[in-house]
Amino acid sequence: MDNFITKISAVWALVVKEFQIIWSDPKNRIMIIMPPIMMLAIFAFAATFEVNSISMVVYDKENSQISRGLIDKLANTPYIKHIYITNTPKDLKQKIDNEEAFVALTIPPDFSRQIYQSESPQIQLILDGRKSNTVQVVSGYLTQIIMSYQYEINNTPFSKLPINIRVRNWFNPELNYQWYIVISFMGVLVTVMMLAITALSVAQEKELGTFDQILVSPLKPYQILIGKTIPAIAVAYLDLTVMIIASKIIFRIPAESGYLLIYCCIFIFLLSIAGIGLFISTICQTQQQAIFGVFCFLAPTFLLSGFITPIENMPYLLQKFSVINPLTYFFNLMRGLFLKDISSVSIIENLLPLLIISALTLSFATWFFNKKIN
Repeated sequence: MDNFITKISAVWALVVKEFQIIWSDPKNRIMIIMPPIMMLAIFAFAATFEVNSISMVVYDKENSQISRGLIDKLANTPYIKHIYITNTPKDLKQKIDNEEAFVALTIPPDFSRQIYQSESPQIQLILDGRKSNTVQVVSGYLTQIIMSYQYEINNTPFSKLPINIRVRNWFNPELNYQWYIVISFMGVLVTVMMLAITALSVAQEKELGTFDQILVSPLKPYQILIGKTIPAIAVAYLDLTVMIIASKIIFRIPAESGYLLIYCCIFIFLLSIAGIGLFISTICQTQQQAIFGVFCFLAPTFLLSGFITPIENMPYLLQKFSVINPLTYFFNLMRGLFLKDISSVSIIENLLPLLIISALTLSFATWFFNKKIN
């Protein structure tokens, strides 16, 4: 018992030292608290997947009351910001090439006839393919508007349509994109913060020459790594608490599964990131090398997590790489715990890979650290 207390006391002394190092520098205090708040505020409002400021160029070959009515309907939608009217295909092409317009619409000479005969209007849409995600959204918007206009002209009631579609959105009824952004950026920001602290911890000691003082202490390698991990997790929880409070008060994001379960699941995720950060730190000799290692890890981690592009849309090989990505499971857990109240089976299915990643990375970090000491 006395031996166990002695080990805990030794680790605690190292934890206190790490906190003093992190908190003693005013710049570190600002770096820990301010960036997560600022980035959450900026990305929650700036990073949007909605499309509501489209510039369009229209080439109306018919120039009739019906075609002008369609243009007016497009202009009055919340998605179209500006409409250019042109009389030549050359001007239409130039607007797209110069990025003055994102989409070009060509109305055929027999547009009115097609509308009155309930035919499918042969309208040409040209979209700027450099923004592939936006293209899909805009195409869907315009198709719905044109179909709706045809129904208005023909006075066709919805009861006589072949299919009556009623859309209901589960888990996010109002399709509030900020819910998706805020929950996702919790994982992104905490990952950056955890890696920055853990990856630089050992490398900084080596570069400053204080690493030898730790080696001559009675602490064992695993105790040193525990002492390096606890302050990083504490700082991450501080940042997460600030973001969770903001998500509740500012963005009104529900927590269907309860905050206690959310915090418990987050702990497993933080262990996996801490293991990766310590592993990077143990194999690097300088802080510059550690920063480069963090960057090399972050880039594919964000891209393969499903945050930017759905994993199902990725090539088969990259989908397999996402299986070893901690952020993939974090996003699944947080979106389910906040919005869905996911089942215990789903929680276990996402926590088990995180536990495996944590065990492997922390074991490799301890092994490399022990090897460096010896």
